[in-house]
Amino acid sequence: MGFLNRIKHRNSHSGFTILELLVAVSVTALLAAMLLNITSQVVSTQTKASGDLETNQVAQFILDRIQEDLQCAISRNDGNVWMAAKILTDELNSGSWVSSKSVNKPKEESKRVFIDDWPDNAWPSDQKGKKDKELAEANQQGSLVDSRFGVGGTWLRFFTQAPELDTAIRNSGEVRAISYQIVRYGLTGADTSRPRYQLFRSDVSAENTFDAGFSLHPVDGNYNSNNSNKLRGASIIKNPISQETQGESPTSFSLASNIIDFGLRTYIYRKNSDGASFLKQLFPITEKMNHEEEFLASTHQPYRSSPSDASLNAFPEVVDIMIRVLTSEGESAVSALEEGLTPIPEGYEEGEYWWQLVERNSDVYTRRIKIFSSSI
Repeated sequence: MGFLNRIKHRNSHSGFTILELLVAVSVTALLAAMLLNITSQVVSTQTKASGDLETNQVAQFILDRIQEDLQCAISRNDGNVWMAAKILTDELNSGSWVSSKSVNKPKEESKRVFIDDWPDNAWPSDQKGKKDKELAEANQQGSLVDSRFGVGGTWLRFFTQAPELDTAIRNSGEVRAISYQIVRYGLTGADTSRPRYQLFRSDVSAENTFDAGFSLHPVDGNYNSNNSNKLRGASIIKNPISQETQGESPTSFSLASNIIDFGLRTYIYRKNSDGASFLKQLFPITEKMNHEEEFLASTHQPYRSSPSDASLNAFPEVVDIMIRVLTSEGESAVSALEEGLTPIPEGYEEGEYWWQLVERNSDVYTRRIKIFSSSI
């Protein structure tokens, strides 16, 4: 009996007590939580870094292309319109915009150009926010980075002598019409291709530019028609969607997808009373009661948006370009929302949530470009 009692006594002390088990479980859970938190932060940082790298590569490619075109831009004092820009507040311009099945890019929330377009809560209530708001009110516009240029971004077109992109075409240095605009369209053009926001670059051939004439006026010019079947005809200035035909490759093509916004500001150099130079903004015109969403660079009096100030229609000497690029994850999230696969959370307006989702998953890039050419 004594032997059995000793064995029983030893066995009764060989296991863990309930308190010891609770402590062990708590420590294990704490370590697991810490490890999960560290892993989550690493994954989040890696995802953000990957997204920044991705959007930066896309942005630099686009900005380099626009810069080369603009630095080779040309104008003449002949009364024609040699550069034009328009803020597209709807998706009707090209005629090829593919609308979403459920949630479309909001019209009202997608326009922040003039100070009146900014909501009251656009600036934080802290000291910096107050200063930013005062600056915005003084300039009648917010910062370019925070601006939104309509549903279709800004439709920019001008004449340039930039080198041909198609290596099979001889670079003669002749003047060609160029256009940039956002179109929501499938990557392949097939019915099954998922539409994406793409920034298209249209490049009319030198021969067809000469035939159409040198005026980009939206009404009087010959670049506002969709009737031409020429692959590099004047019609692609308005509708860049074209396909390869008869062995000829189109130079009207998508520079990149996931470009959710595209905008610009144009300036000329002026001197103040002290002789110091400053940049006078031509587009968008921000003076009160004269908000202009279209810009026509011309020396022709009827084309002037402000007859009392002819300089507002001068050919710009400096252009600020802004593009907003979605990450791949952002494109998937926005696409799911627009196709009705994800619901809008309670308490959010449709347009408000669309832009909140976009801003969380995109990056904005800007570049100031000097135009070297002068009117001839």
